[in-house]
Amino acid sequence: MPAPRPKRPPDPRSERDAPRAAAGRGPTAATATSAPGARRLALVLWIGLAALAIARLALGFTPGMWVWGMNLHRFLSPALAWLPWAVAVAALAPPVARRLEPLCARLGDGIARGAWPAALAIAVAVALLVGLMPDRVRFVGDFLIRQGTVEEAIRPGRVWPQALPLDVLLHYTLPLAISEAGVTDANGAARVLGAIEAALLALAACAFARALALRGASALAVAAVAFCGGALGLFTGYSKAFAEMVVLTAAAAAFGIAAIRLGRGLLALGLVVALGLVLHRSALGLVPAAALAWALWLRAHGGGGKWRRRGPLVALAIPVVALAVMVPRIVSVALRWDPTHFASAEIMAQGGIWMAAFAGSRPADLVSLVLMLSPLAVLAPALALAGGLPRGREALFLLLLALPFVAVAPFLHPVGGLFRDWDDFAATGSALSMLTAALVAETLRRAARPWLAVAVTLAVAAPALQWLAHHADADRGIARALAAVREPPARAGSERASIWDYLGMRNYQLERWRDSAGAFRHAVETAPSPRMLQQWAMAETMAGDLEAAREAYHRQLEKEPDSYGGWMGLAAVASRIPDFVECRRALNRLLEIQPGDPEATRQLRALDEEEARRAGSPK
Repeated sequence: MPAPRPKRPPDPRSERDAPRAAAGRGPTAATATSAPGARRLALVLWIGLAALAIARLALGFTPGMWVWGMNLHRFLSPALAWLPWAVAVAALAPPVARRLEPLCARLGDGIARGAWPAALAIAVAVALLVGLMPDRVRFVGDFLIRQGTVEEAIRPGRVWPQALPLDVLLHYTLPLAISEAGVTDANGAARVLGAIEAALLALAACAFARALALRGASALAVAAVAFCGGALGLFTGYSKAFAEMVVLTAAAAAFGIAAIRLGRGLLALGLVVALGLVLHRSALGLVPAAALAWALWLRAHGGGGKWRRRGPLVALAIPVVALAVMVPRIVSVALRWDPTHFASAEIMAQGGIWMAAFAGSRPADLVSLVLMLSPLAVLAPALALAGGLPRGREALFLLLLALPFVAVAPFLHPVGGLFRDWDDFAATGSALSMLTAALVAETLRRAARPWLAVAVTLAVAAPALQWLAHHADADRGIARALAAVREPPARAGSERASIWDYLGMRNYQLERWRDSAGAFRHAVETAPSPRMLQQWAMAETMAGDLEAAREAYHRQLEKEPDSYGGWMGLAAVASRIPDFVECRRALNRLLEIQPGDPEATRQLRALDEEEARRAGSPK
């Protein structure tokens, strides 16, 4: 009696084929909808999407900044706050989502084919999206400092000496050359680069969906989960390596999955890791996952001596050489600069590294950070427990990609806090988005409900669009920053000072002198640095409160007695009060600091003439 023939493993098919197959109109009558757990998976995903929508609704009317990752509706115009939200909520209704599914399926099939016209259309659309929404708030991280470095042609080594070569090239050398050539200013150069990088991120998200062999609405949904997040705001004018780290992390996920599953993409993965190592020290987090991808490729596709071919060897050599060249520099930078982010005096005062990781509002801030950067990542544990895990090798790779970034996040304390310096965690958000996208892909594949893919797409697209719109509105962005320092929870001193400092600088740029002076006054209550004191004095001068300006200059010069700018500012304020005695004292001190200074000499001569005129005996 012949042995029974082994069953052929099921051929993965998109969720669009499942309903047709169930009705006997597809290639087979087998249906994924009858698979065990399919209904449970669909229900878990739907409940999760509905819960997030309800939470956004509630937080839109709740005071306080405990969950700042989801209360953005408070700081948007009514139309931008509730129209995208309403569209996403409507898609949770199956009849509505089914009406939209054919359009989403066509877009997803275009992604699945990967033809260059579709790729070009996606890249252009994304570039236009971020290009039309420039960041006018300029709140995140070092936005103002980085842009100012290029605008004033300050050598980057003086302001950010920890930057690696590719960071300096992309965010100083090139924009400075472009601005000096008169093509556009520093902000314009950063926006052009950001538009290009946002397009590359979209292409990486599409490549990820293709690597998972998705079609139809599922391909669109998975690409959307991988692409849509708060980190899109980094591509609208921000000029720092964390923007490129988002793109490289997504690309590493796409090429890694392609190498593991299909046997191709090793060279691209190696280039991604090498670029990251020349860009920012956090790219070391990509190395373990890349090593695993290479090992899994070797096991599944490298037999018969294929690993000895030139392509795989070059793919391995590129990141290895980059590691050998860059690791000494990265270690040096980390030892010099990173202790302030992991073990500063303020952190140790909170009980040490472990206690400070979850002290005060940190747990809530970490949750908000995830909700902002990867809107559906909070659903990942539920989807995994419900049976939505992808293939073991792929799940292991994506977990290892996210693990280094996630493990470090609780212990990283940027000076501006998580609320302002969320850019430090942008790569973490990208890695979580790729892992979540894989979970969503498997959930949609097994649940076989095409309309759910529509709901997923809109659930991530709506908040991403809202974050972009928010960053483009200076007034509402400033209102949100004010809420962070005026509403609970109370923030740490350095974080509070950082936000007030931003409010002072941004209002000064917008010529809102009184608001600027008030913000700097609050900032120096916590961090009375000479720079902040001088900026407070300048704002008070522009606002017309000369006595307050004089007080600020006095406080600055107590800390920085040889400050040329401080003494010059005090002389100018004293001459307007007028207090000619103090003005003369300040100018004489300037000549002690810089003998023969022409400006101080000119002003002393003018002061002599003014005193003589007032005395009625001209010289």
